[in-house]
Amino acid sequence: MTAIILGVTAVALLNALAFPDFGGTLPGQNPPLVPASEAAVERNLTSSLSKPQAAADSVSPIDLARSINKARRAEVVELAATWQKLGIDAGSFDVCGSGCEAKVFRYQLSSHNGPEVVLKLTQSFDFCRYLIFGQAKPGSWKFLGHVDHDFNKYEMARHRIATVNGKPFLVVRGQEGSGSGYALYAETWYEVSDNGVKPVLSYPADGHTYPWPAGLARSFKATNIPTTNRERLTIQYTVTYDTAGYDGDNLKLEFVNRLRASYNWDAASGKFVIDPQQSNISVAEIAAIANIESETEPKDGTKIGDTTFYSSSKAFVGGGYEVFLKYNLPRLMTIAKGRAANSKSWLKQFLTECGDTDEKKALLAALGK
Repeated sequence: MTAIILGVTAVALLNALAFPDFGGTLPGQNPPLVPASEAAVERNLTSSLSKPQAAADSVSPIDLARSINKARRAEVVELAATWQKLGIDAGSFDVCGSGCEAKVFRYQLSSHNGPEVVLKLTQSFDFCRYLIFGQAKPGSWKFLGHVDHDFNKYEMARHRIATVNGKPFLVVRGQEGSGSGYALYAETWYEVSDNGVKPVLSYPADGHTYPWPAGLARSFKATNIPTTNRERLTIQYTVTYDTAGYDGDNLKLEFVNRLRASYNWDAASGKFVIDPQQSNISVAEIAAIANIESETEPKDGTKIGDTTFYSSSKAFVGGGYEVFLKYNLPRLMTIAKGRAANSKSWLKQFLTECGDTDEKKALLAALGK
């Protein structure tokens, strides 16, 4: 499924918003893109920046929610005229019946007096649409924009409100991809104003990559953490690695890294941009950890050493592993120089699956190879 946001592919927007100043990749790594996995990664995240609807043509979000929820109990409701009036495509919501649900939320999202209304529509297990309205005057509504997320295989998209320097943002979390031993979710921040709904930041929020039948498994979770600088947005990535399946259950090693990405609001672009001086993880490393990549995955997997990988790109075999070696070198050196035979055996095997980095060379020397 091709995902479009404002005429740009969803993958490109994810990378552009999360990594706006990044123009390169890790050595030997392909440019990071969301992968096409065995189960086929699908994403459809759309936001509208069209001119807000005139009050005379207003659609009431409250009445729309009532008609959709009424249709759940009685009949199918046709929505073509509604989308035409709002000036957006029907998407997956040309009609609504028993599988549709509408929920109304009120938040103060702009400098306009009075709260905006966020109408969340869901259908079946896959489709989610957010409609954002401002109140032009009592009883009259102004349509500001919309966000579609049409890939919700494991979890339905959800939202929250976050505030930076007193300014509220609508944050939508949705699934980015799934496959054999792979899942990825991302958060996108939206600025809401009288001019519309604008995406200003997107980043991988949580996910996992589990090689089969054995290998170095990893999972990660991003958490917004408070800072003393009110104008700064800081995200902590907690990344957990374990030696999944190596030597059956005879070896269990776990590594936990906590890394920080810091973003500043850039007034010129009207977006959040990463601050390398205040971050201890690079944009390329975030992509590698999240397994955002470009190559199509062969169904029979890729054999390297004794591990079969269901993703063939450097972000999975090499790129993500380079990040692991970099941030866990002291402990890996302790294993290499130690006497724990099982751990050393695992490390020797694991290094055959890593790119030729300085960390790998140092570990091989410590192992006496």
